[in-house]
Amino acid sequence: MLKGAEIVLRCLRAEGVDLVFGYPGGAIMPLYDALEGSGVTHILTRHEQGAVFAAEGYARSTGKVGVAIATSGPGATNLVTGIADAKMDSVPLVTITGQVRSPLIGSDAFQETDVFGMTLPLTKWSRLIRSVNEIPEVIAEGFYWAASGRPGPVMIDIPVDLLKASAEFTGSVKFYPCPKAADVGINSRFSHTLVALLEQAKKPVALVGAGAKLSGGVDQLRCLLDQLNVPTFATVHGLGAVPAEKPYYLGMVGMHGTRAANMALQETDLLLVFGARLDDRVTGEPSRFAPHARIVHFEIEPAQLDRVRSCDLPVIGDLAETIPICREQLRASALPDWSNWRAIACGQERGELDPKGLALPAIRFLDELFRRLPETSFIVADVGQHQMWAAQRYRSSSPRGFITSGGLGAMGFALPAAIGVQLANPDATVVCVSGDGGFQMNIQELATIQRLRLPIKIVVIDNKYLGMVRQWQQLFYARNYAETDMSDNPNFVAIAYAYGINGRRLRAEAMAEDEMAGEAKDNLDHFLKSAKPELLAFDCPPEANVYPMVPSGAALTEMLFEE
Repeated sequence: MLKGAEIVLRCLRAEGVDLVFGYPGGAIMPLYDALEGSGVTHILTRHEQGAVFAAEGYARSTGKVGVAIATSGPGATNLVTGIADAKMDSVPLVTITGQVRSPLIGSDAFQETDVFGMTLPLTKWSRLIRSVNEIPEVIAEGFYWAASGRPGPVMIDIPVDLLKASAEFTGSVKFYPCPKAADVGINSRFSHTLVALLEQAKKPVALVGAGAKLSGGVDQLRCLLDQLNVPTFATVHGLGAVPAEKPYYLGMVGMHGTRAANMALQETDLLLVFGARLDDRVTGEPSRFAPHARIVHFEIEPAQLDRVRSCDLPVIGDLAETIPICREQLRASALPDWSNWRAIACGQERGELDPKGLALPAIRFLDELFRRLPETSFIVADVGQHQMWAAQRYRSSSPRGFITSGGLGAMGFALPAAIGVQLANPDATVVCVSGDGGFQMNIQELATIQRLRLPIKIVVIDNKYLGMVRQWQQLFYARNYAETDMSDNPNFVAIAYAYGINGRRLRAEAMAEDEMAGEAKDNLDHFLKSAKPELLAFDCPPEANVYPMVPSGAALTEMLFEE
C-alpha cells in the first residue's frame, strides 16, 4: 500500500524521470513530503513560470520529456505561459498540479482554479485524476502523448486528497494506444512523385524547421541535402540542423532572415519543407508567399498542412523514416543540373553579413562571443531584438544548440530555460542571451543559479528600451515611443552581485575594431573562462534596429534595410 504521492513519484521514475522543476504549495504538499528517497531530484525555482521554462530548457536540449510541478490556484495558472510555449514550439512537457480536495471541486474553494479546463486548448492531452487507482495509467498515457508524434505539453491535475490516500501499487504500467486506420505505415510511393517534381523544377529550394531536430533525423536530412545540393535555409527553430559552412546554406529565412534566403524562397518553383509549420514570421504575407512554387511538405502532424496554401505533395510521417525512402529513390535518379540557379541564389548579398549603423556594436559583440564558444555550446535566447541578432549570427552546426521561444515569443524565457539546459548538459557551455526587458521578467532565477552553482554565462543586451517594440514604433508609428522607455533600468551588475554572481559591464564603444583586443577581449575571456556563473551587461545603442526586416503585410522580397 502506497500513498498517491508515492505512486506518482514511482511512476515518474518508471518513465526515466530523475529531475523535476517546481514550487511547493498547499495542494501539492503531499508530493513534496514524499520526495526524499524517491530517486527524483527536485529543483526549486523562485517562480512557477521559472519552473516550467526550466523544464522546457531541459526538454529542448535533450529531447526528453521535461516535468514541472506546481500547486493549485496561482501556482497552476503561473504555468500556463510555459504550457502555451511548449504547445507552439512542440516541446515534450508534463506538468503536474495539485488541486483542492475532490469534494470541494466546483465550490470556489481557497486557491481553486479549473486549470484542466483552462489549459485544454493549450495541451495535447490532459486529465483531472478522480481516483488514486488511476494514477499509474494516467501518468503512463501522459508521457506517451507528450513525446509521441509532434511533441507537446500534457497537464495532469491531482486533488490533494488523492495524493494523501493509499492504494495498492503493483507497479508502473505502459500505455499502448489503439491503432488507427491511418497508422498503417508510411507509403513509399510519394518518392516517385517527388522525383518527378524535382526533374521538372528549375529553381528548387529546401526549408528546414524544428521538425528536423525533433524527429532525430538530422543526419539523414543532411545526407539528403548533400544529394540535392539546392539552396537551403532554416527557420529560427531549424538553426543548427544544416551545417553553416555548407555552400548551399543561405541562413535564416523570414521576417529577419537573410536577403539571399528570402529572395530565393520567393523565386523558387519547388519548395521542399522539412518539418516547419510555415507561420507568418516565415512566410511574410501568406497570400504572396512563394507565388510560383509547388510545395512538398514533409510533416508528422497532418493538421499543420495547408495552413498557408495547399501543398502539392504532402508527405506524412516521421522525417527519420520518410527521408531515407527519398534518398533511396534519388540514388537511382538523374537529377537536373541546378548549378546556375544555385550560384544565383547563393550569390545574393545576405544583408546582415555586412551590417551598418547603430546595431554594429551589438552584432560585433555577438560575433566575438560566438566565435569563442565550443561547438557543443548552447545559446539560450530570450525574445526581442537580441534574439534576432543572435539568430542571425549563430553559426554552429549543433542541432539543439540554439534554443528560444519562437511561436509564442515569451519574454522572460531565457534565464530559467538556461537552468534546465545547464542541468541537462552539465559539461556544456550555456550562454543566456537576454534583453533588459525580458531579463527582468524572471530575474529572480539568479537565486536558483547561484544556489545550484550553475556556471551559466548571462548576457544582458541593455539598450534602455523594449527594443523590438520601439523599432516598430520608430518605423511604423512616427517614433511615438509609447511606454517602451526603460532608461531607469537598474544596475544589472550590482543586481548580479546582490545574488552572489560576478558581473561586468561592456561599453558599446569597446567593440570598435581598434579596441577589440583591449576591454572587450579581456571581458569576454574572463566571462567565458570562469567556472562560476557570470553576468555581462552590454550597453547597446538605444535606437539600434534589427535588419533585414519584412514589415507586416509585406512579401519576403520587400525587406527593409538600414535607413
